[in-house]
Amino acid sequence: MPFIQADLGLNNAQVGQLAAAAALTWALASIVGGRISDKVASKRTYLVTLLVIFSVASFMQGFAATFVHLIILRLMMGLFEGPTIPVTQSVLAMESSPHRRGFNLGFTMNTANGLFGSILAPLVIVALANIFDWRTAFFFTILPGLIMAFVIWKVMREPEATSAEAAQYGGPAEKGQLKEVLRNRNVLLSVIMFSGFMVYLIALQVFAPLFLTNIRGTSASSMSLIMSAFGLGTALWGFIVPLISDRMGRKPTAVVFGLLSALAPLSFLVIENPVLLGLAVFVLAAGMGVGGMAMSVIPAESVRPAVAGLAVGLPVGLGELFGGFLNPIVTGAVADVYGLSSALLISSGGALVATFFALFLKETAPRIVRRRAGEVVQQTPARDGEPDAVKA
Repeated sequence: MPFIQADLGLNNAQVGQLAAAAALTWALASIVGGRISDKVASKRTYLVTLLVIFSVASFMQGFAATFVHLIILRLMMGLFEGPTIPVTQSVLAMESSPHRRGFNLGFTMNTANGLFGSILAPLVIVALANIFDWRTAFFFTILPGLIMAFVIWKVMREPEATSAEAAQYGGPAEKGQLKEVLRNRNVLLSVIMFSGFMVYLIALQVFAPLFLTNIRGTSASSMSLIMSAFGLGTALWGFIVPLISDRMGRKPTAVVFGLLSALAPLSFLVIENPVLLGLAVFVLAAGMGVGGMAMSVIPAESVRPAVAGLAVGLPVGLGELFGGFLNPIVTGAVADVYGLSSALLISSGGALVATFFALFLKETAPRIVRRRAGEVVQQTPARDGEPDAVKA
C-alpha cells in the first residue's frame, strides 16, 4: 500500500476505500456462496472456478491507472474470493472427526492464511515491488492462485463423510433454514465476534504499515519483516489456539486469547525498536486463532450440519460487511483527521468488542459437551426399581 499510495496520490480515506471495496462484494458473496456450497454437486469444480477468476482479477490490478480502476478490480476480486471460505470450511467440517474439527478448521484458515498471506506475502510482494514496481508485484500474484487451482483439480476428492453426523454436512437442507440459523445465539454472537476481529485485522494490516513507514520512518523492508512476524504468529498460533479449544472449550479459549489481540495494535504505538516490536506482534498474534473459531468452528458446530455452509457464510459475510467494508472507510477518514495512531486504537477496540461478546457463547466443543452431558446423566437419580447401571 505505501507504493500504491505514493504512485496514485491517495489519501488515507482512499486507502480505506480500496480495502473496503473487496470486502463489500466478499461480504455479499460469502453469504450467497455459502448457500450455494450447500447445494452444488461438485465442490471441487466450484472451488477451482472461484480460484481461477479471482486470481485473474488480482493480476489485472497491475494495469490499474486510476483509483477508480483499482476499486472496480477490488470489487471483482471480492465477488469471487468471498465464497471460498464457506465451501472449504463445509468440506472440512464434513470430513473431520468431531474431536479434531476445531484444529482442522483453524489450521487451514489461520495457519494457511498466516503462512502465505501474512508471512510470505509481505516479504515476497514488497521485495518484488522494491526490485520492479508495485504493478509487477500484482502480476506475480496470479501464479499461486493458478497453481493451487491446478493442484485442487488434480488432488482434491469430493468430500466423504467420516461419520453419520458429518454426512449431514453434505446433505440438502430444508426450506426455512435462514430463520433457523438466525435464531441461533452462537451464530449471532459469531457475527459480532468476527466483525470485531475484522475491524481489528483489517485496520492493523492496512494502516500499521503506513504508521511504520510514514510516522516512524521505518524502511519498507523492515516494515515487511515486522508484518511478517505478525503473520508467523498467526500461522503458529492459528492451529494451536483451536487445538487448545478442542480440549479446554471454545468459550474460555476465545476470552483469554481474544484479550491478547487487543494488545497487538497498541504495541505499534508504544514499542519503537523494530526487533522488540516484531517479537511482540508475534506473541500477540495468538488472538487470531479466536477469529478463525468465530468465523467457522463455532457457527458450524452450533447448527444442524445440513446448514453449516450458511451458518459459516453469515459471520464471514456480515463480518466482512462491517469489519472489512465499513471499517476501513471510517478508519481511513478518522486517520486523516486524527492521525494514523487513531487507526491502531480502532483496531484494538475491535478486538475488545469481540472478546466481550465471547463471554456469552454457549459451549460447542464436542469433548466438553460430552463431558458435561455425562456429568448430568451421572447426577440424575434413578427412578424406583431401576438398577444403578441405568444411571450411567
